[in-house]
Amino acid sequence: MKVFDIHSDLFTDIAWRRSQGETNVFDRIHYPQLKKGGVDSMICVFWVEPAFLQDPITRFRLIFKLVMDDLRTSKHANVCVTVDDMTDAVGSGKINLFLGVEGMSFLEQWGQQSIEDNIENAFDKLHADKIRHTIFVWNEWNALASGTGSPDEPEKRGLTNVGELAVKKANDLNWVLDASHFDESSFWSMHNASTQPMIASHSNAFALCSQERNLTDDQLKAIAARGGLIGLNAFSGFVDKANPTLDRFIDHAVYIADLVGPQHLAFGFDFLDYLSPHDLGEPFSSSTKCLENVTKVPDLLERMTVRGFSSNELEGISFNNAFDYMKKMLK
Repeated sequence: MKVFDIHSDLFTDIAWRRSQGETNVFDRIHYPQLKKGGVDSMICVFWVEPAFLQDPITRFRLIFKLVMDDLRTSKHANVCVTVDDMTDAVGSGKINLFLGVEGMSFLEQWGQQSIEDNIENAFDKLHADKIRHTIFVWNEWNALASGTGSPDEPEKRGLTNVGELAVKKANDLNWVLDASHFDESSFWSMHNASTQPMIASHSNAFALCSQERNLTDDQLKAIAARGGLIGLNAFSGFVDKANPTLDRFIDHAVYIADLVGPQHLAFGFDFLDYLSPHDLGEPFSSSTKCLENVTKVPDLLERMTVRGFSSNELEGISFNNAFDYMKKMLK
């Protein structure tokens, strides 16, 4: 059964390894693991790590260059802007990659005369560079919105005026708007401002794990009502604070499927096993037992069958729901 992972940070590993002189990183390091996990397609994000938040624009541009240089020479990476660009991973030996951004604080340094001009210019440039997805914040607040995990409080929570402008620009470009990392105020601001269905690419059910990044029942229902997607996150802190296990991860799948329907579920695993060797400014090492990395995904699918998901439901959660959403969004 093929898998569409709607949130991956593997670009961070590629950038670090390239900066240390390695080449062919996607093909050598990531492709064999992804193949073992049955991954066919992914949304992979460019993310400015905590260690570089004082100068996010410089870091963003360097990461983008390092990663794109690696993908350009790859035999196994297939960069897509619509589903028409996709190819079957088994037959082609390629993985379909959709490019995204996680955190847009760099917009404030983009270099135009105003933040409004920065948004217009940056979105157009990123669109030309094949990016089709955005999360406005990462554990921070910025000129666009407020998120969870910030060490200080913003003056006002929710989308700002320019954040609403960014939503409109993303809608005009048919980008995927992603609410993961938003606080509740920003979530509802984007829900009200967007004319297109949004996703939460790597967030679980707050009712089962009271982590502020997880989604309340009302949030889950709001995403589903517009035809959006919830991507199940395998990071331990979002699964269970005391006992993050494979079955507890599946509990989130069962809960959300019962609440809004399995057609609104996907996987956004947020695997971080490959980030631990790098000095990112914060430790990223926690994982769910028996779901520590992408090679464990086939075991997950087998266990979900045992837990009562039908083959049609599982094919939807694993791949078809994300494919259908991307087909609808990426025109």
